[in-house]
Amino acid sequence: MKKNTILTFVVAALVVATIACGGTATPTATPDTQATIDAAIVATGTAQAGTQATIDAAVEATAAAPSPTPVAEYVTMTEEELAALIDQAVADATAAMQECTTATMDATADDTLTQEEVNTVEVYVTSSEDAIAYAEELISAYYDLYGELATETLALLQATEEDLAALADEAAAINAALQEISTTLDQGLALAEETISQLEATAQAASDKAEEIQARSQEWIQNLQAELEERATTALAVKPTVVATDRRGAILSAFDYVDAVRDSLADDKITSTELANIAQLGANAGASLNAHGGPQLQHLSGSINQITAQIARGQMPQAKANVGTLEASLGARPSR
Repeated sequence: MKKNTILTFVVAALVVATIACGGTATPTATPDTQATIDAAIVATGTAQAGTQATIDAAVEATAAAPSPTPVAEYVTMTEEELAALIDQAVADATAAMQECTTATMDATADDTLTQEEVNTVEVYVTSSEDAIAYAEELISAYYDLYGELATETLALLQATEEDLAALADEAAAINAALQEISTTLDQGLALAEETISQLEATAQAASDKAEEIQARSQEWIQNLQAELEERATTALAVKPTVVATDRRGAILSAFDYVDAVRDSLADDKITSTELANIAQLGANAGASLNAHGGPQLQHLSGSINQITAQIARGQMPQAKANVGTLEASLGARPSR
């Protein structure tokens, strides 16, 4: 559109000049006139290229945003892996919001906004909203799988989730302001100074919130590492309450443990009650095998401890695989 405007202006000027000189305009421009038109078009194209490069960068950032993972795939991760994924997603969400607020501040630096600038910032807002939604999805999956077990650090994660919700509200506020500005521009009206100031204030609030969220998420992931080890230590410290009196009883005790593990992991999640039961049955089975398992089975007490520790640490895929190996090592199940 700008190119056509410049071309129309130049041609009109030529017509006026020709009439003034009493001449007749010809359809072919003279070499000097054509050079002027070409220079104007190049200048316009250069200005548009700068804006387009900014828009392209924003679109590329949106395309690079992580896409949601099917919920079924989360159960193939350990608790530590899912937590790391959450931490990264939160970092990505806060980074996306920082990019959005930077783009907003850059666009309003001259106390006005063009439609092209509005469009560019809108792309950044969409990228931020997508990244926030992905982080919230991961946190929801963590609650479902480990929410009852991770009691010590859950408050920090819940606070992070609340902050993400607040950040999503800030993104929505920026988007609403942009829509209002876009409507004003479409009507050919001048933007009020108050409108620009409000947009900048919202962007600054979003930037501040993003910094808080990142710090809280890092605190959660660090404390979770300590909680995982504490859980494993506590589970392995459980003392046996029932020790078998013979080999057959020891094997049956081990099968009781296997059954409890399989039943507890059937829904791909673990509760504190289930962990406590597994730890107790594991202690009983380990002590029974050490007392009456003989050379062939005594070493399986180590396997039981390994599985118990894995469950306590949220390493469910490994525990599932190892309990199958343990069951096979026990041989045929004795009758009761």
